[in-house]
Amino acid sequence: MTDPKEWQIGSTLADDGTRREYIVHLVPPRFTARVVRVDPFEQQPIETEGEADVVNGFVYQIDRRTLLCEIEWTDKMPDADERDFAAHWLGEADRAWDRLRWHFLRWKALSPVQDMASRIDLDISGCRSWSDYTEAFCSENDRSDGELVKRVRHLADVVSTGEVPVLVGMLHAADYSRVADEIGGDDIWRRLSRTCGEHAEAAALAIMRQ
Repeated sequence: MTDPKEWQIGSTLADDGTRREYIVHLVPPRFTARVVRVDPFEQQPIETEGEADVVNGFVYQIDRRTLLCEIEWTDKMPDADERDFAAHWLGEADRAWDRLRWHFLRWKALSPVQDMASRIDLDISGCRSWSDYTEAFCSENDRSDGELVKRVRHLADVVSTGEVPVLVGMLHAADYSRVADEIGGDDIWRRLSRTCGEHAEAAALAIMRQ
């Protein structure tokens, strides 16, 4: 199985205010590829993507509406004679992007996750990836001067044993691992062993995000 640490999906906010999504290969050959949504008929970036170079360099079509472009190679820039090398690794990026996004979308759709998000008053409806979720969680906690984490702590004291791992997973996925460890305590693995069904799946997917 591919090490989940090998790939990461991330996003940034460009100077023009548009959101840009990337997939990064974290081990050699290291590279970053921008994920761009395009019009399926004109094959040009849709308006919400802002400026995107879908002509120069290596461009890889994921499907009719999505492609990889603006590739930045950290270790070695492939030349014109190494198109097979580039195509292979961009194909791997395609498969990793699909797998990682599926994990997130599955996690987001699970009823325990939706229930916990509602109970801590965190809107994740617009999140499309783990990085979106992390950004949403951190932004809300900053906006509320730490009230979001306080709500999570309070909820962890009143939910069932099987629900605590869902909250712990949500914290880990938001890069609040220290708080997650405090809430989980020394018996978190015992709690996990008592968690089943969608609650167990929610906890596992969130932990895999790490």
